[in-house]
Amino acid sequence: MYTFSTMQNGCKENFDELNKKVLICRKCEDLVELRRNPVCGIGALGARIIIVGDYPKANGAEVTGVPFTNDESGLLIRKIIADSSLSLENDIYLTYLVKCTPKKKVPARSGEKISTYEPKKVHKENCVPYLSKEITISTPHLLISLGFDTTKFILKHFFSINKKFNDMEELHMKIFKNPSFKLVPFYQPDDVTVHKKITMDKYLNDFETLSKLLKVV
Repeated sequence: MYTFSTMQNGCKENFDELNKKVLICRKCEDLVELRRNPVCGIGALGARIIIVGDYPKANGAEVTGVPFTNDESGLLIRKIIADSSLSLENDIYLTYLVKCTPKKKVPARSGEKISTYEPKKVHKENCVPYLSKEITISTPHLLISLGFDTTKFILKHFFSINKKFNDMEELHMKIFKNPSFKLVPFYQPDDVTVHKKITMDKYLNDFETLSKLLKVV
């Protein structure tokens, strides 16, 4: 019979092995060419909750190598976690659906510049085995998917839901269940800080409401 400490040590060894694979991954040759480094997940080893973003931002997590850091959107996620009285040490694991920042060279006056873009389907399909492994290692009770595209992909891959949704408003705070865990879609932080699809006050209040569920899962 496993003790808690044995399980924790086993989780760490599994995550260490997984992260080594992520850091040397070359499945997406177009992303490998321009990336700094893939960004591995971070947080509680046996997390009850996994928060899944779309991909590391070029001026944020890709710079630091740590999920949801160094930019306004990342700091917002860190803030709502702190305000919920949950922690990365004990409760939450942060990761991305796509571990690399999609970048490409585009024409510019000086010749070329590097531009970021949304991940393609092939990038998500190449990377989803890593998310599957993170879920297997942590055995979370709850996944929080950030953003419309990430949510749709997770619903299709992990819940076999192909229903057409029109926008994030239809999905935000809705609860989906499969035999292993629940999924709660949530607006991505860029929808607050950049796209203004939801106000800051509502975003914070909605996560406070959601955190009441997080504390009992």
